Amino acid sequence: MKDTKLITLLRTFSKTEAGRLKEYVKSSYYNKNKHVTQLCNVILGYHPNFDSHKLEDEKIYQKLFPGEKYEYFKLKNITSDLFGLALEFLKLSLAEQRDIDNEISLLNQLHERKLDNIYTQREKKVKQFLRNAEVKDEDNYLRQYQLERVNIAHYKFEGAVYTFDSIQNEFESFLRYSLTGLLRLYSKMLHNKNHGNVHFDLKMFDNVWEYVKDREFSDNPSVTVYKHIIALELSKNEEDYRKLLEIKEKFRNLIPFEEHYYILLVQNSFAAYMLKLGDESYYEDRFSAFKEMFEYNFLNAEYVIYPNFISAYTSACMANEFEWADLLMLKAQNGISPAEEKLNTIYYCRGFMAYRKKDFGKALQLFSKTKFRFYLMKVMVKSYTARIYYEQNLYEQTLSAADAFRHYLKSEKMMAEDQKAAHFEFLKHLSELTKLRLDGINNTNREELDLLKNRISQMAVNPLGVKNWLIEKAGEL
Repeated sequence: MKDTKLITLLRTFSKTEAGRLKEYVKSSYYNKNKHVTQLCNVILGYHPNFDSHKLEDEKIYQKLFPGEKYEYFKLKNITSDLFGLALEFLKLSLAEQRDIDNEISLLNQLHERKLDNIYTQREKKVKQFLRNAEVKDEDNYLRQYQLERVNIAHYKFEGAVYTFDSIQNEFESFLRYSLTGLLRLYSKMLHNKNHGNVHFDLKMFDNVWEYVKDREFSDNPSVTVYKHIIALELSKNEEDYRKLLEIKEKFRNLIPFEEHYYILLVQNSFAAYMLKLGDESYYEDRFSAFKEMFEYNFLNAEYVIYPNFISAYTSACMANEFEWADLLMLKAQNGISPAEEKLNTIYYCRGFMAYRKKDFGKALQLFSKTKFRFYLMKVMVKSYTARIYYEQNLYEQTLSAADAFRHYLKSEKMMAEDQKAAHFEFLKHLSELTKLRLDGINNTNREELDLLKNRISQMAVNPLGVKNWLIEKAGEL
């Protein structure tokens, strides 16, 4: 019984939900099988963990049918019935939470039953609720449209209030809803295209963008948010980025959590893009985005995917927010998922902090303990390991680490070729820099060093900060 679909479902129920389920199953309106009611009462006695040995099928069966010989299919049928009732209970609970949707559905029923006076009263209530809603998002505009459709159907047959203005009102509500949905999807498609190298078919985008780009939507915060995200994804310039951050602050309490979170994702991605180009002033912006994600529980300390944990932790270190990074480790290390990457993540993060604090021996020791399976994490370890050897004046080891990294890149099948090229360029310049250090700078190779500095300055990208690091190290010679 412990591993059944029923138990798996019931483990997700809160104490309140479990109590309400008992009442639901006990109601003869929903269930007339007393054995299903008995099974519900017995099983929920072990909520929430359901780990008792008394949950064995035979023992449950004896509680339902004392003295009878165990019959597998008899218990299975009762269990199946209870599982179905539990799902129906969730559907009912969900419907109860959507009060305004139920009100609109009720208007349809009142119209069908020709209860005009009641219809008018309830319609005013729904309209007032939608107009006064603090957050006007895509769902709000959808309900406004649904209400206009119900009203047109009702007043068309009543003839009392119906005018051609009703058609215009329906159109306006549908336009608001449609624009919000289209811009939301376009913004996400462009974001993933720019930062994830994913291609989409953006049907009608040019037409829609031409309509919205120069219009103000002060009464529609969601459209305003998505419009400026699209503008940023198209331009990739700082002016549009700063404007988006202003909008986030202005509409923070007027947009749903999803849109607030999405702005933070875009903020993080743009900061990463600028860092890749070499502008290290964006370390603060990236850290700010991650910090806000945890503050608003968009990232949950009790369950956080390990690449997100690493990004948040290392962004804090790059912004010299070491206390925040330590606090994140304290609060969230037990929530790192999947569990098999937890130790790797902790070793890497603590190693990264040691690297930032120039405790290179400790950093190298911690990096060497990582056994990541994902290639991006392996690349990070290898890149910083090679730099640590150079920082410690271990030049033979630096060349060896660079060569090992180079061979790994050649064998890695999952990595994009442009990403490989960026790391190959770093390794080439690192090896040249290391050989100059080995030889010592003199009049004969000073020109060679100047040429190397020039080539480094012309690097197109800055993966993991390698370009800026190379510029710093070459400047020390």
